[in-house]
Amino acid sequence: MPVRVLVADDSDGVRELVTLLLDLESDFTVVGQARDGLEAVERARALQPDLVVLDVSMPRLDGLTATPRIRSASSGSRIALFTGIAEAGIEAEAVSAGADALLTKELGAATLIERLREICRGPRGLMSSTA
Repeated sequence: MPVRVLVADDSDGVRELVTLLLDLESDFTVVGQARDGLEAVERARALQPDLVVLDVSMPRLDGLTATPRIRSASSGSRIALFTGIAEAGIEAEAVSAGADALLTKELGAATLIERLREICRGPRGLMSSTA
């Protein structure tokens, strides 16, 4: 069975690109999208995805704040925080929020897909890919 994914990003282009990349892979299927953190929490509760790819910086509720709420709403979901800027201290914040991974938007498509596979296969806990 493919990994069921929820993609949350306030940028339509990024959200659609990640969705397209994942849908091209036979072991992933995007079951939902969200434009902000509040919508991501609601969709996670309703869809119970295996994996949530969650932008760090979003309106209404950012990814770091949404992470524990998603963890509560969909306890079986892995959460990969996705950031455009790897700021100092963000890794510690991601760990504190309960994320399974911190990935940068600078990753190439093939690397992003492989990192997401690793997140789904590996143990829970933060896996950093900010370099």
